[in-house]
Amino acid sequence: MAISREVYEGLLKEPDFMEFYSQATPIDALEQSSIGSRPSRRTGQRTLADLRAIPWVVSWNQARFYLPGWYGVGAALARLREEDAAGFAELKQTLDGGWPFFRYVLMNVETNLASADREIMGRYAALVGNESVRGAFLTRIMDEFERTHEMMAACFGRRSMALRPRAAKTLALRAHALRVLHQQQIGLLERWRGLQRAGDEDGAKRMLPELLLSINAIASGLRTTG
Repeated sequence: MAISREVYEGLLKEPDFMEFYSQATPIDALEQSSIGSRPSRRTGQRTLADLRAIPWVVSWNQARFYLPGWYGVGAALARLREEDAAGFAELKQTLDGGWPFFRYVLMNVETNLASADREIMGRYAALVGNESVRGAFLTRIMDEFERTHEMMAACFGRRSMALRPRAAKTLALRAHALRVLHQQQIGLLERWRGLQRAGDEDGAKRMLPELLLSINAIASGLRTTG
């Protein structure tokens, strides 16, 4: 969808986006890991264009935003419903078997929404030092999060994950343990970044294995890296 892409890219092109992203996710820790066959960045520049796709997705999932999997979809569907009610009604009908690919796409969006967690998103966003940057981006992301939930319910006729109770139950069973792991990781990120700002490279280096272990633990709990 052109509108969905426009909304998604609009967020990424905001002037302070990298400041929010680099502090609200553990991307800086992921870049220190050796879990991939290639470096996180293509040339080593700290820009969004230089970042590879895998660490981009993993970092958002670790902070429970799951943003690449849903952001912009709600806005696109809401625009369609507002500007072409008949077209939106026809699109809904295709979900009953007329267009399997589209149904598959929306069910994947729904899964990403269900795996995201508003409370945990807020905790990671609190790591962003600039209050105005934090507030502006978190509000924008949460608004689209709610809009996409609303539009998924409008498309499927029921709230998120109601069609897949087993998957919803699995997520619920892991929720408490994952919250503990996320809180531990947030604390580690605060301390690790504090050591870096203070110029204590040795201390930061000693902490890194524990921080990377937290990334592995959360990925195991989520049963996915991204």
